[in-house]
This record gives sequence, structure tokens and C-alpha cells, in this order.
Amino acid sequence: MPAPSLVSVVIPTRDGAATLAEVLDALFAQRAPFAFEVVMVDSGSRDATLEIARHHPVRVHRVRPEEFDHGETRNLGVRLAKGDPVALLTQDATPAAPDFLEQLVRPFEDPRVAGVYGRQLPRPDCDVVTRRQLEGWLTGRSEPALAALDADSLEQLTPLARLELCTFDNVCSALRRTVWEKIPFPRGSFGEDIAWGKAVIAEGFALAYEPRAAVHHSHRRSVAYEWSRTRICHQRLSELFELETVPRLRDVLRASLANLRRDLPYVMRFAPGGSERVLQLARIAALSVVSPLAQHLGARDARRVRDRGRA
Repeated sequence: MPAPSLVSVVIPTRDGAATLAEVLDALFAQRAPFAFEVVMVDSGSRDATLEIARHHPVRVHRVRPEEFDHGETRNLGVRLAKGDPVALLTQDATPAAPDFLEQLVRPFEDPRVAGVYGRQLPRPDCDVVTRRQLEGWLTGRSEPALAALDADSLEQLTPLARLELCTFDNVCSALRRTVWEKIPFPRGSFGEDIAWGKAVIAEGFALAYEPRAAVHHSHRRSVAYEWSRTRICHQRLSELFELETVPRLRDVLRASLANLRRDLPYVMRFAPGGSERVLQLARIAALSVVSPLAQHLGARDARRVRDRGRA
């Protein structure tokens, strides 16, 4: 596509005051060779989110909390936006460099590219366990990548290969408007981004990963939260790709031991001393069991839904 005249950035928000100011400050410090706008879609913030937005040249659209949907709310933001491409950020994804936005849209010079997603870097206060997880996932890679289907259909690939090919992440992403007009985000409470990635890959488009478009993004989440998130994540991955990383209950123990062998040396090497080290060791021990069990149960949940549909 030709050099854009206007790029839009869409940010869904709700009670994002803890990080939104630094996100907006970093956005409006961008040195981009094009004009850009920022559109917020807020779903009922009760903290200082809207006050923070008023200190920046941001267009704010408000919806009721019960109207929020990960796919439809982002579709609304794209419809409200005027630019092309349209970037999407979460309220806690802080651009890491002043050329972030330029790097995020650069891959659209290739007409095959429907969407681009960027690298996620841990925040300075990130715990060592979460840092390990970020570095090990596809959004932590240091080299750019271009994904496009080189088989007759996705079904010819293994479930894991399908996932890797279709990965797209709305923590930090951008899309080509003309493709989105044909393939908007699906409704859903989770995984609208990777479902969109699967749809555009199946239609013959490409997805680009651009690590130079990096954001600082990480969370210190409880083990209970990780349990519920992992379970719903793997239910969705099974629905989309028939992926079952821990297919049988007896595989949970083997996966738990493998996790410990992989992650424990990392924690021992990089965790700080004192009580924080003890906490991180306890966390990695808990997650080594919780994560594979949640993966198994999430895939089982999806399998049961499929079975009921066939009955």
C-alpha cells in the first residue's frame, strides 16, 4: 500500500488509570512520517481513565459495561477510526520507542499483509516467572516473521502448526482496513484476535510479526487467575485448531515435571534473593501443575461441546 496519510490507534479501556497516562504519553511522543489519531472506546470506567484522556487529543466513545465484547468493541473502534491502517493497543501496552508506530505499519508495504502484531516486553516490575513465559512465546521473538498458508488448506497442517501460522495478538497489532471490512473480528469473550488471524490466513492473506514495534506489557497475576485464563485459552485453541497440548489426564504429571525441569533453573538463576525468591519458586512449582491441568481441562471442555453438537 502507499504511504499512509493517516493512521488510527484504537484503545478499548475500562478502569485503566494505572497505565493509561504512560501509554498515551508514549503514543503522542511518536516520531512518525504520517499523521495519526487516537480513539478510545471506554466501557464504564469509574477511575481516572476519562480524566487522563482529557489531557490528550483523544476521541473518546463510551459504551455501557454490559455492551463490551472483545471482538465487537474493537470493531466499533475501527468503524469510528478514520485512518488506514488501524492499530490496536490495550490500555496497559506502552510503546517502547518513539518509532513504534512507524515500525508497526511498515509491513503493510507488502500487499499480502492483512495484519501485523508486535513484540511484548516485560515491564520493569515483571516477576521472573512471567518474564520466562513472555520470552518463550511467539510475541517474544527478536526476529521478524511473515506467515502465509503454503498448503491447500489449514487442515493439512498439524494443530500446533495451525496455531503458529495464525497467531495474531491484539495487545499490540494493526490491520488493513480493506481486509477488516471483509473479515471483521468475531464476537467473543476471548481469542477474537487469533480467530481473526485464522480467518485471514484461510482467505490467502499474510500476517506479519514485527519485533521492532515493541510494547512493555506484563502482569503479576495470581495462580488462580492463571488457572482460569489457561483453561479458557486452551478451550478456545481446541475450538479453533483442535489443539490438545495435554490430551490425556495421565499426561499432566509428565508435563508438570517437564515444566519444572525447564523453568526451575531459570528461576534459580534470575530470581532476586530473600522472600521474593521463595515466592517465585513457590509460584513456578504451583504453575508447573496448574498450567498443564488447565490445558487438559480446557481442551476437554471444547471436546465435550463438539460432542454435544454432533449428538
